[in-house]
Amino acid sequence: MNKQGVVDIVRNIFTHYGYITNSSDICDLIAEKDTERLLIKFENDPNLNSIRYFSSIVRRYRSKGILISEFFGDKTRTAALDEGLALWDRGELESQIGRSVLGGMELGEKIPLKEKKIEIPVVEIPAEVPKQEYEKTIRILLRSIPVNIGKSDALSIAEAKVGSAKSQTLKFIPVWHYSYSFNIQKKFKSKAVELSGDGEGYIHAITGENSFIKFKEIQDNTFIPTQNYEIRQPLVQKKDAVNKALNSISREHLKEVRLNEMIGDTIVFQNKIISPEPENINLTMDLLHIPVWEIKGRREIIEINGYDGHIMAVNLYNDAEII
Repeated sequence: MNKQGVVDIVRNIFTHYGYITNSSDICDLIAEKDTERLLIKFENDPNLNSIRYFSSIVRRYRSKGILISEFFGDKTRTAALDEGLALWDRGELESQIGRSVLGGMELGEKIPLKEKKIEIPVVEIPAEVPKQEYEKTIRILLRSIPVNIGKSDALSIAEAKVGSAKSQTLKFIPVWHYSYSFNIQKKFKSKAVELSGDGEGYIHAITGENSFIKFKEIQDNTFIPTQNYEIRQPLVQKKDAVNKALNSISREHLKEVRLNEMIGDTIVFQNKIISPEPENINLTMDLLHIPVWEIKGRREIIEINGYDGHIMAVNLYNDAEII
């Protein structure tokens, strides 16, 4: 669904029901009537982080939130409902359009936010919204794994280790992500040896270190829950990363072969280490970024993986340099 088209339709629906609608920096549309305020947001591909972020805004403004998307998976639907958000998928949106067009509801009747009518509690709305308190949430074109750990969660993790945070930055660290496979046969004396394997991993594009890690989620459009972010550039070139990956794969799949042979009246025991050669390995590789929260405490800097929340490093620092 086209975002602007959907927002325009929703604006017309709420206008039909007597709401005053306005655009906003904190969401796509605000609908107000009397003491009621609805914050409305359209997401093409809602995820857990974007849901939590939108829900926090809704709670901060003591309002009701409506999240609109063409489709909600079971996981995102459950998370959104747990956060108190009303959901409009394509079916619900079409139903609301039909009610509006056919005049099936009296002007001024509360609009149903889910399958059945939900009363929106009366709240006191601040005269002015302090927009400067919020950072805009944006989506950038960057191939990466998703940011599942929001800013507040990262700060909570850091506080237990380094105390109150002085600064916070979301850094996207480049890695050369690869997948590989091989299936070959080698010969040792009279013995044929089968070698096969497949997997994935990455070469850290700054340090050059190899890790055999499998990523479950890779996306080309990355959700950024903070304006304070940095995209690091690779120092290790792709051709060097390919060589490092091939060497690591060969070492990972070493195989010891033992052979007993009769030479005259003597049994001779022989061992040999066999591994796939670089030319035997089918390798594909591309650049990927890993989100890392870098948070500065009183005396230390902590790095937290923005995907799963594990602590990657804690380093001492002074005003001149990081140790």
